[in-house]
Amino acid sequence: MKLAVAAFAACTFLSGAAAQAASLCNCCGDATAASCAAACAPVKPAQGQCVAAFDPAGETVIAAGQNPLYDIPLRNAWLDPVNKGNLEAFRRLLEKARKGAEADRRGALRDRRRHKIDSETALSLAERYDDAMVNYYLGMQAYRLAKAAGN
Repeated sequence: MKLAVAAFAACTFLSGAAAQAASLCNCCGDATAASCAAACAPVKPAQGQCVAAFDPAGETVIAAGQNPLYDIPLRNAWLDPVNKGNLEAFRRLLEKARKGAEADRRGALRDRRRHKIDSETALSLAERYDDAMVNYYLGMQAYRLAKAAGN
């Protein structure tokens, strides 16, 4: 029994690690982070425009209040190179980020009920959640389009 529990824990850890081994980069010309240089190299955004690029080799941290769906607009997501492994890693990243945003939302609602935050802060956090969900659906649309194109 102990061996089965240890094997389950190892599988859970490894599947979680695979889901974290990807990131989203905000490619904004000169303002691109050094860690995203490789992912943003093929992306040529217009002046003043930012494009989200998927970096399958990057690391994303999703914690309370920290989520790539809050930071990077996915309207013009760049998924290159398109292969099944990268697409699946992108989808897993989106799902993990969505779950993180939902956990943040539940926490904000709980804090509001307990009067730990005021109504204005709660409204701001609700708007952040709404924007994150729009980003999630834009990312899923990019995923579906890339998957259909790659058949």
